[in-house]
Amino acid sequence: MGFEEQVYRETPDESKTTTLSEFVKNACDIMKKPPAEQTPWIGKFVLQILENTKFIDKQMSEIFETVKPDIVIMDYALPIPSLIKTNKPLVYVFSPNFLYTFYNSEKLPPASFGLSLSDKTEWAEKRKSLKNFSDALNEWLEENHYLRLCPLDDKWLGLDHSIRESNEGFKIPESFRNKSEKLIYLSMGTFGCNNVELMSRLCKLLAKCKHKIIVAKGSSHEMYELAENMWGEPYLPQVEVLPLVDLVIFHGGNNSFIETLYFGKPMIMMPLLWDQHDNAQRMVEMNIGIRLNPFTVEENELLTSIDFLLNDTEMAARLEQISNYIKASKSMDIAIERIEKIAENPKIPSVTNF
Repeated sequence: MGFEEQVYRETPDESKTTTLSEFVKNACDIMKKPPAEQTPWIGKFVLQILENTKFIDKQMSEIFETVKPDIVIMDYALPIPSLIKTNKPLVYVFSPNFLYTFYNSEKLPPASFGLSLSDKTEWAEKRKSLKNFSDALNEWLEENHYLRLCPLDDKWLGLDHSIRESNEGFKIPESFRNKSEKLIYLSMGTFGCNNVELMSRLCKLLAKCKHKIIVAKGSSHEMYELAENMWGEPYLPQVEVLPLVDLVIFHGGNNSFIETLYFGKPMIMMPLLWDQHDNAQRMVEMNIGIRLNPFTVEENELLTSIDFLLNDTEMAARLEQISNYIKASKSMDIAIERIEKIAENPKIPSVTNF
């Protein structure tokens, strides 16, 4: 696509890097726990990312000396202080649930718990459980003057979506499609699709469904079987699949959530980890879908939920309204224009002023 690549290492010893299959295996039991009991594991995960970020930070300084960019656009889990020290304009793209940027705000619930916006009963207690690893992150960022650099003002710009165009030419096999039947899309994300126990369970529950089901199978697809009413591939171009289906069953990841809303599809969300719990809670509060626990939901509850959503005309109208709003949004164009203006007329804060 015309981009020059600069390669960096994510850890000092990549021989010790956990593979996807190892990570999923370690996380399988964690996924079954309620959000509050997932916190210690999430804390260890975030602290490991923090250590990796410190290692990456040193490499970024070297890369910038070579590349000498006019503007830096970053999409990474944690801020990288060396990007500021380049004294170049910085555009920081944050794609997870925005609650993660407001750990200490008393106006919003803490992230990862799936808490209600209206019921503040558990906010303070749950926020305390995040304190250990949020303090470690904030301490490091404070040392590098990062936290003082970006107040929440007109320098912040929200994207309604960043839906990418896809031209993979996806087509449903003719032998699978029946025009008299509805189409359902099942995708549990990178971690969920590779959790064999979970995928086996969901496929068995959905085997009795009277509709056809397209399954994003993941790399562990050979370890479980699809039912007769199902068809799938290890990888599917999701933005080409979604316009063709009538309902989406998924884990609630940010990308999938926005894409499902973009195409106005009713949804069953089965959160596993992180901000998926928060996305599921927002979905329930907006009355645009149903939240179910993938490890405890029973066949009748799941099949009844599917039929309810497929026949809820009021919900379909709400989703169509949301879809139309997102599709009409010019926020991506505004973001591109803003980036170009920043590159042409940079206003660079000085770290030494703090």
